[in-house]
Amino acid sequence: MIIGLTGTYGAGKDTVAEYLEKKGHFFHYSLSDELRRELEKRGIPPLRENLIRVGTELRRAEGNSVLAKRVLAGCKPGKNYVITSIRHPQEIEELRKQAGFFMVNVDAPVAVRFERIRKRNRRGDPETQEKLLEMEKMESQTSGSGQQLGECRKLADFTLLNGADSLESLYVRIDNMLVQLGDHHG
Repeated sequence: MIIGLTGTYGAGKDTVAEYLEKKGHFFHYSLSDELRRELEKRGIPPLRENLIRVGTELRRAEGNSVLAKRVLAGCKPGKNYVITSIRHPQEIEELRKQAGFFMVNVDAPVAVRFERIRKRNRRGDPETQEKLLEMEKMESQTSGSGQQLGECRKLADFTLLNGADSLESLYVRIDNMLVQLGDHHG
């Protein structure tokens, strides 16, 4: 099974991926890690704006599914994977060519997401809730080689809500999702 994760900033995509990894069933790949490797090769600092710029450049040069193709090249048959940082519909299209692929949208209320973003304190993260919404709008194009988060959410097979409740309740929702996807898969 391959689970692709998309969603809004601070929704908990990495938390979901880490839980799936810890369960011992999934290997985690991030499309952003492919971009970080590319930036490292070019000697460019791995800042958010550079990741976005180089991601758009790569999609224009090698096709909008380039990052998905790079990650899939490292996947071995018969293993489970969780793939994060999916930001373009053609990446999803490429991943859907794999048997047992499911696209999952992770979401949470904006106030909850903004609080998480403040706590994680990553360089380049928005400093206000308004700036967060503005950044998300910029990264939700509807055509071209740029990021299309909104379009990706529309292509999800499943939406996983990750509100302000406990991690344990999120883990229960993930386990329930796996059962549902397994039933759908089999």
